Amino acid sequence: MKKTFYILILSAGTYCFAQTDQLAVYAGVEMQPAIRSYQPAAQFNARAYLNEKISLGGAVSFALEKHPQNFGFSAERTRSQHTTLNFMVQNDFANTEKLFFSTYLSTGMYLVALVNPDDKTNEIFYNDLDGVWNANPYKVPRRLNRDLFYNIQGGFDFSYRLTTISKEKVSLYLTSRAGYQFVFGKGDFSTGSQFTKPVFSLGVTFKANK
Repeated sequence: MKKTFYILILSAGTYCFAQTDQLAVYAGVEMQPAIRSYQPAAQFNARAYLNEKISLGGAVSFALEKHPQNFGFSAERTRSQHTTLNFMVQNDFANTEKLFFSTYLSTGMYLVALVNPDDKTNEIFYNDLDGVWNANPYKVPRRLNRDLFYNIQGGFDFSYRLTTISKEKVSLYLTSRAGYQFVFGKGDFSTGSQFTKPVFSLGVTFKANK
């Protein structure tokens, strides 16, 4: 079921990006509610415009939080890894030459993985070099448990144009985003209510014509 869902999302996204004449990419830092307190998260979204105002796309964010407790596992300390993977729609209802003001709605997965930073496990990354596949081992913290939730986030986006690269037809905007995140469910070591809080982010948006 999950595999079918992601195939449908990927197919819809591919179709939208193929049909659009304008693309937007946002990169910034979001203050994301974690288990104990807010943590800075790297946040990205990419959108394809269906018309002058409405755009569809996907958003992802990732944050880390350190914990002195072990949550009942055999570990002296732990870390939680917070990942969101959402489908989103945005409406630039006020759009001028210098700025745009938007509302957005995104929904998808909220994943929390609990790891032991003092206990490493081996992973292997494969890469193709001149037709030969090479195995590159590396160590990652051992995962102790994982909680999966459903989330919905809605809010506002305000973007002010800083400059335009005329040759490439790319506009650069300073963007601030503010919204509220609802996370539903109960996991083994965390609950959705811990992450149901306001969210804020600051970053830059690139808008370009295909």
